[in-house]
Order: sequence, then C-alpha cells, then structure tokens
Amino acid sequence: MTMTTAGPPRMIWARLAVDPLARPLAHRLAPLPGVTPNRITAMAFGLALGAAACFATGSYRWGGLLFLARYFFDCVDGMVAREQGTGSARGAALDISADVVGTHVVAALLTWRLLTDGHLAPGPALGLLALLGIHNWALGHRKHLAERAGLGDGGFDHRWHLPGLRAWTAYADRLGMAAFPWVLEVEIIVFGLAPLLLPADLLAWSVWFGCAGYGVVALVTLGRIQRIAAREPRELP
Repeated sequence: MTMTTAGPPRMIWARLAVDPLARPLAHRLAPLPGVTPNRITAMAFGLALGAAACFATGSYRWGGLLFLARYFFDCVDGMVAREQGTGSARGAALDISADVVGTHVVAALLTWRLLTDGHLAPGPALGLLALLGIHNWALGHRKHLAERAGLGDGGFDHRWHLPGLRAWTAYADRLGMAAFPWVLEVEIIVFGLAPLLLPADLLAWSVWFGCAGYGVVALVTLGRIQRIAAREPRELP
C-alpha cells in the first residue's frame, strides 16, 4: 500500500450500490431552484436522526433502511456541489460534522436498545462507541498532518493487487473502485444491512464485527499518522 496525494477510488458500496442511482439524481436536482448541497446534507442528517429514533424504539429494520438512505443522500450532496460548482470549505465542514455526529448518535441508540432488550453485553457496546470515536479522531488527525506535509489526505490508494485476484482488481481499477472493502462497508453492514436483514437476537454479532472492523481501520490510520509525521523533519503543528 502506498500513500497518494490524489483522492482514493470509490468504495465498493458507493460505486456499485449508490452511484448508479445517485449520479443521475444529482444531475437532475442540481439545476432546480432551492436545491443546495447544504440542504441535502441537512436532509441526510435528518435521516440519521430518524434511523437513531427507530433504533431507540426497537424498529431495527426501519432504522437500517433509514441509515442506508442517509448514506445515499450523503453522497448526493457532494455530487450536487460538483454539478453546481458550489463546493466550499464550509460545506465540507458541515458535511463531515453531520456524518460524525449522525453516525455516533445512531451507534449510541442502536447499542443502547440492544442492551435494553438483552441482546448485547455492555463490553461490545462500549467497545463499538470507543473504537468509532478513535477512528474518527485518527482520520481527522491524519488528514490534518497529511495536508501540512503536502501529502493530500494521507490515505492509501486502495488498489491492492494480490496473486489470484488479478481479474477482480483489474475490474475494480476499470471502475475506479477500491478492490477490497474498508471502513464504509463496516459502517453500512453494522448500521444498515444488519439491522435491516437480521433478526434482533443476531445483531450482537454485527456489533462485534463493527468492533473488529473499526479496530483494524483505526490501527492502520494510527500507523499512517506515524509514517506521515516521520516524513516531516520538523514537528508538525
């Protein structure tokens, strides 16, 4: 894996499940009066709160569905911004704030309800919340250090060419897509697909999966922070 100063390819869920519908929708929405990226961001945040409310009341399937809708419109807002040429630092800050706050509220109320219903022990519930927080902190810190060091966002390019998987990785390259799942897929599975598709008594397994996924991603990100810092001869602010 190598650092890149360019943006990474689209994640698998975004490229295959979201883009085919989100791109044409954004193209149609962009010319409409009153449609702005920030308003779509606000709608996505409202869907996150709706998902959290559903989880809090034990409506797991509705919560999962609303969370998937939240991510869909979280993609649409950026596409509309590009179509309109209205992207801004303020809009990007609003978008990441809505993402982080919305996902944490969803995680908190999902785990709280599973605890209340006796489907989950306190350990994995607290672990998921802690690791989600560590991941988001490490991601933001990595991007800050990388920008100061002139390395873009400091991420890797997600183009892993492994023996025996050359056909798949070549296909992913043609689509401009990551070859393997990463943190987005963890989020979609834990807060979207698992509550939508699994019975409540099996959702503890998705929480454990989330702990493992966020833990691995956080460790990788922390390692990249150290490597980025090592490239800079002076202390980065």
